[in-house]
Amino acid sequence: MIDDTWGPDDDLRAAADLLSSPDPARRTAGYDRLAARAAPGEDALRAWAVDAVLGRAEREPDGSVLCALVEVLEAAQDARALPVLLELAGHPDGQVRRAVAKALPFAGEPAQGSPRVHALLALSRDEVPAVRDAAVFGLGTLEEAYGPAVRAALHERLDDEDEEVAQEAVRGLARRQDVSVLPRLIDLLETYVEPHPLTLSAAAVLGRPELLPVLDELAAERPDDPRIAAARAACDPARRAELAALSWHLLEELSARRPDLDAALAWPRFSTDLHLELRHGPDPVAYHADHLLNRAGRDPSRAAALVDADCPPTARRPPGAVRRGGGPGARACLRAPGGRTVAERFRRECPGHRGCNASVAPPHHWSVTE
Repeated sequence: MIDDTWGPDDDLRAAADLLSSPDPARRTAGYDRLAARAAPGEDALRAWAVDAVLGRAEREPDGSVLCALVEVLEAAQDARALPVLLELAGHPDGQVRRAVAKALPFAGEPAQGSPRVHALLALSRDEVPAVRDAAVFGLGTLEEAYGPAVRAALHERLDDEDEEVAQEAVRGLARRQDVSVLPRLIDLLETYVEPHPLTLSAAAVLGRPELLPVLDELAAERPDDPRIAAARAACDPARRAELAALSWHLLEELSARRPDLDAALAWPRFSTDLHLELRHGPDPVAYHADHLLNRAGRDPSRAAALVDADCPPTARRPPGAVRRGGGPGARACLRAPGGRTVAERFRRECPGHRGCNASVAPPHHWSVTE
């Protein structure tokens, strides 16, 4: 919500004044200052920054200045920037196209087949490697970039002549549970002394036990790295089964105690985090299931009691919970309504179910289908 009482300070006004300078360097400095303030800024500041720069894009003749302008739009994360970015996606300057590819994931609303996804698909085939790299990264991380066209584009980039572009494609496909990139992902983990954080994240989301040997080697070399530890846990079938079983029991306990909360277990796309989602108060809220169970000493009954205590009927958002985000289809959910057990619901709805026991099924066996 934008604060109507907010107003720009002298530094912001001075930065905006620079945008009208005849000197490209001074205009760039003005945009840089606005971007720096908008990135961590409140909604009113971001909206003001977009108002200050949006109409200047079509009039700006200098490519480097235009890149700085686009960085303001990226920092502001305002849906109004999307038409301007889509227009600039065809700019003759490769640096501008790269800036646009970086900014597109932060403009517009998430929707399957959204205009920003179509623009990123085109930019993923750009003649400039840096543009392709930024576009493939955006495709690999956007939640709504989840259709066959996106998978095909990522597969196309696996053989890109630029190594960094190919690596982004591997990570993007791993996040989509594409086991065909497993050998390439293992190679990325083995090649670098310190694997890229996004490579470790992709390994965790893929969650295959075949990744454990290389992750064990990395853990021996870097025992205190929490990202490696998280990837190992996500790829360990026993750890996944334990979390799934405890979470199912937690959901059933909570559904029996508080059916009004309409509790559900959910796996956000491109994440290993199993969430317990509730309807409580004006905003939906979510607990990180593993953290909640740790808080309860790994006891599902106690965890359900903690949520019950956290969520009195008229209270504010409970401590330890966060606002639930993500667009439609961004997660797979399991509920236990009307007395139906989680296992029964799982057996009926799990797209990949082949007679397994739902109480010990790894979370990633239930996923959103395309």
